[in-house]
Amino acid sequence: MSKRFKGKTCVYCAGVGLSETADHVFAREFLPVEHRGNLPKVAACQPCNGTKSELEHYLAAVLPFGGRHPASPSMLTEQVPRRIDANRRLQRELSEGQQHAWITEQGVTRRALAIPFKGEKLHQLFVMITRGLTAHHFGHVIPADHYVGASSLARWVQPYMEQMLSMRGAQRVSCSIGTGLFLYEGVQGIDTPSLTIWRYRIYGGITLADTDQNGEMSDTIWATSTRLASQSILTA
Repeated sequence: MSKRFKGKTCVYCAGVGLSETADHVFAREFLPVEHRGNLPKVAACQPCNGTKSELEHYLAAVLPFGGRHPASPSMLTEQVPRRIDANRRLQRELSEGQQHAWITEQGVTRRALAIPFKGEKLHQLFVMITRGLTAHHFGHVIPADHYVGASSLARWVQPYMEQMLSMRGAQRVSCSIGTGLFLYEGVQGIDTPSLTIWRYRIYGGITLADTDQNGEMSDTIWATSTRLASQSILTA
């Protein structure tokens, strides 16, 4: 491991533990082999790295099912099967939990096959990704007692979030990883470095549908960080 990542402040727990390793903010297993170069890296302690890896192993096995990126079919045939085969419990959950749901896209409602999915794991991972990208791009480690939240939101909420994202900030970033497999934008507050807002789109846009409400849900993940929990915009 490079010395520049060892013995540093862990960006995920913000110094509760010192870094013992370098962590890819976006795990390599989310991407085909040919797209794994030059991924953002940050300093991480072993406990945080382990927690994040558990989330990544689960999500790397289920997210490609909803992918719309041209690389999604090859990932489903080449990478996902061995991940599911190695996890009998997940294999059973996916097999027994499939159902049909009504989803609305661009004003058109249709019936689609729904894969059971633990959305809280996605939100937990993107809280950590938000901390990682804030450190990587803006050079700021969000303190442990500051609020960071991530969530998928109904489309009617998104114009308000987009308006906030377009506001003037101290720093701004827009990136594409793996020819669009991961797209993200972020902006940092002018006077408060821990104030950030981020928009993520993964695998060409995965529809995260609420089967209980039969409603329209977003294919976008939003995240915010603030200095105080009372200032929060999103809830994880």
